[in-house]
Amino acid sequence: MTGAYATRGGIAIENRHILHILARLAGERPVQIEVLSFLEYDSDRPSFLPTTVAFRGFGGNKIRFSLVLLRKAVGRPVFILDHVTLAKPLLPLMMARAIPVAIFAHGSESWKRLRSINRRLFERAAVVLTNSQFTLRKMRERIPQFSGVACPLGLAPEFPLNNALPDSLGNKVSLENANGQKCELGPRVCLLVGRMHPREREKGHDELLAIWSDIVREFPHAQLVFAGPGEDRHRLLQVAREDGVGESVFISGELAQQTLQELYAKCYVFTMPSRQEGFGLVYLEAMNFGKPCLGCRDDGAEDVIADQETGLLIRDPKDRHELLGALRQLLGDPQRAVEMGRRGFERLHKHFTAEKFQRRLREQLEKFI
Repeated sequence: MTGAYATRGGIAIENRHILHILARLAGERPVQIEVLSFLEYDSDRPSFLPTTVAFRGFGGNKIRFSLVLLRKAVGRPVFILDHVTLAKPLLPLMMARAIPVAIFAHGSESWKRLRSINRRLFERAAVVLTNSQFTLRKMRERIPQFSGVACPLGLAPEFPLNNALPDSLGNKVSLENANGQKCELGPRVCLLVGRMHPREREKGHDELLAIWSDIVREFPHAQLVFAGPGEDRHRLLQVAREDGVGESVFISGELAQQTLQELYAKCYVFTMPSRQEGFGLVYLEAMNFGKPCLGCRDDGAEDVIADQETGLLIRDPKDRHELLGALRQLLGDPQRAVEMGRRGFERLHKHFTAEKFQRRLREQLEKFI
């Protein structure tokens, strides 16, 4: 794996799920399991792993990692790899069908920016486990011949699951707006939680800012909150100020987990019209608090959001009329928004809890093993 606890993001979350499954398998079956973590160190070993499970970290050393993979391949083990790039040292053996390899595929790097060597690795894998039906469909359009199975994600194993819809009434959250004034958030917060990075400008930040003056003209108490790390934060703050909406826009950057939970509970709607999600775990986090979600079609959000039931899906976030229309629907009908949020909460519990994901992932891993 690339990493699980010393690294961040959706791949790390999925790896934490896998480690929990392997830990249980190690206690139930006479199998020998070894975890090789490319970016982490030996000290990053998860405390819950049984002593019978070996753990080795390589601190990003590609040569050492590759040599160990090849040395392990002599014994013809079953390889489970969290990313296609980790399989590169094994390609000659995979081409000869000498070892069984399972590869996880997470998003557009598996189909949109597909390199020829990665295509060959996917074609030769015994099974490719995708994070969504959307990713699997897109990969089939680009790679006709490969063995793929969709295994949609679930909440992170450590994310607190709400067993009942939380009451956000009286929940007070204050943040600094784009004009530098600290204000208390009101009842019409549109929240986007996602990385703000100059090379990742497809999550919907700019598109939401582009229509925000129209929104506040119609809904004067609406507020827009962007939470998440990234170097693009200062540019977005400047855009909000230049557009004259700095009073109602809050671009907080990365927040403590407790504050983020309070934001999810406080917000009215979760708005991430993204075109770069292989799945979109943050939609699940919002659904955990009973919030309706706004996402995009032809994106991983299709697997999560049931259009017109748990939220709305739009086709093109750059179409300001479509995006405006969707937000107006949600902001203009609070009763419908609450009902969508309730159904989203039920959908999360039915399909996307950590337990449900681990169950379907274990089923696929057991088939492969």
